[in-house]
Amino acid sequence: MDIGDGRHLYLECRGQGGPTIVLESGYHDSSDPWVQSDAAAPAVGPAVLAALAGGHRVCAYDRPGTVRHSDPPSISDRSTPAAMPRTARDVVNDLHNLLEAAHIPGPYVLVGHSLGGVFARLYAQTHPNEVRAILFVDAFSVEMPALMGAQWPTYKESLDTPSPQLKDTASFEMIDIEQSVGQVATAPALPDVPIMVLTKGDPFVPPSSVPPEKAEFSAKLEQAWLQGQSELVALRPQTPQVVAAGSDHYVQIHQPDLVVAGVELLLRRAAGNR
Repeated sequence: MDIGDGRHLYLECRGQGGPTIVLESGYHDSSDPWVQSDAAAPAVGPAVLAALAGGHRVCAYDRPGTVRHSDPPSISDRSTPAAMPRTARDVVNDLHNLLEAAHIPGPYVLVGHSLGGVFARLYAQTHPNEVRAILFVDAFSVEMPALMGAQWPTYKESLDTPSPQLKDTASFEMIDIEQSVGQVATAPALPDVPIMVLTKGDPFVPPSSVPPEKAEFSAKLEQAWLQGQSELVALRPQTPQVVAAGSDHYVQIHQPDLVVAGVELLLRRAAGNR
C-alpha cells in the first residue's frame, strides 16, 4: 500500500464489520505472529487474524525492517525500508497514513503486543477520536526503563541486538525506546476507552547477549515486567488483567483464543460506553 513519499507498507485485512481491529506487532516482528498458532489444549486456534476475521474486519501490517518468522528468519521485503533508528511517533504516523491510504476509517480497536503496546498507546493519545478500545498483549510498559534501573542498559542492548542471521542487515528495525517513552509522556492523555491487559505466565528466556552468570538480570526483568503490567492495568479503572498461564511472551501464538476473547470483551464494553 502506497503511503506517500515513495514508500509502501504491507497491509493484510480480512473480514467485515466495524470497528476495525488493528494488530500491532512487537519490536522487530512483522505481522507473522498474528497469522501463526501453536495452541496446545486446552487453548485452541486458529491464529488471531483468522479467528477475528470470522466476525470483524481485522488488519495487520509490516513495519519497515521487521522480521519474517521464516526459516531462517529474514527481513520483510513487503514494506519499504526506512532510515533507522525510528521512534514511536514515526510508527504512529506511518500507521495513520496507511489506514488513510487504504480507506479504512475508524474507529479502531488497537491490539498491541510487546513494544507494539507503546505504539498503540501513543496512537490513541494522538488520535483519540479514532480509537474505541486497546488490548495490551504482554505489552511493554513505558515505565520499564525506570523499573529496570541499573539493568536497563543491558536490557536495552538485548532488545536492540539482532539475531546472528541478521546482524549485518542495515534495514533491521531499530527503535529509540527512550525517546519513544518520552513521546508517550508528553502526548495528550489516554482517551477514556476500555482497555485490557494480557500477561505472559512463563518467564522470559534470558537473551543470548546476557551472560548466564548474570542471574540478577533475569530476576530484575521478571520483577520489572510484572510491575509494568500493573502500571498498564492502572491506566483505567476496572481494567481486567488475564495471566496466560503456560504461555511465553507470544501469547497471541500460544493462546490465540485468549486474545480473541479479549477483543470480544472490549468490543462489548466499548459498545456499552457509547
